[in-house]
Amino acid sequence: MGIENRDDRMVWEDAEPEAGVTSSGEAAFSSDKEQAADAAPLARAAIALLRGVVFRDKDEALWQTVWKERVRLMDYFRVIGLQLYVDEADEYAYLRQDESSGLPRIMPRHPLGFSLSMMLVTLRKKLGEFDAARGDARLIVTRDDLALSLRPYFPPVTNETQFLMRVDRDIQQAVQMGFLEPAGAEAAYAVRPLLRSFVTAEWLRDFEARLKEYEAYGQQDGGEEAGK
Repeated sequence: MGIENRDDRMVWEDAEPEAGVTSSGEAAFSSDKEQAADAAPLARAAIALLRGVVFRDKDEALWQTVWKERVRLMDYFRVIGLQLYVDEADEYAYLRQDESSGLPRIMPRHPLGFSLSMMLVTLRKKLGEFDAARGDARLIVTRDDLALSLRPYFPPVTNETQFLMRVDRDIQQAVQMGFLEPAGAEAAYAVRPLLRSFVTAEWLRDFEARLKEYEAYGQQDGGEEAGK
């Protein structure tokens, strides 16, 4: 997430003990190695969080470390202006920038284009409707479903292939962001609960006021992304 991590651990496997090393010195050396071994899972968890979202269904051992050490991780990241968010119900964790810390920004902001923004809003609304109706099951969407839902918000296209290529591009971005994952069937995707944390219900309410504006945009003959 914009941070380069260095591995400064020393390698001791081939080291020969110097002459005159006392038993107390050997004990201290052994203790240092044990402490390093104990800290390794915590360090791996911290690095994984700096790189992105940790999902339980992707790495059980890593998730268990994050969950067990969440207080220590929160304290560590607070020092550098980051907040650890852990969702126990949906079993994922990620870092947020603490805007009130006054520290330089670590987590970069990535402006979303119009088409990707509309896709995320569409997915979030589908997820909300699905949650109310189905509960614990996973929401599965297809490329064709998304294309049909998004079409009213874009100018009429004469080249259907270009429109679908744009939909595919935005789907792949949503996969990289952790909001979608391939669901096995061709062009089918599961919507991850992580989306709720980024596209909130409050944000959606504010966005509703702009939907008619986007629908009007979709009826135009042109547009900044038309034909792209």
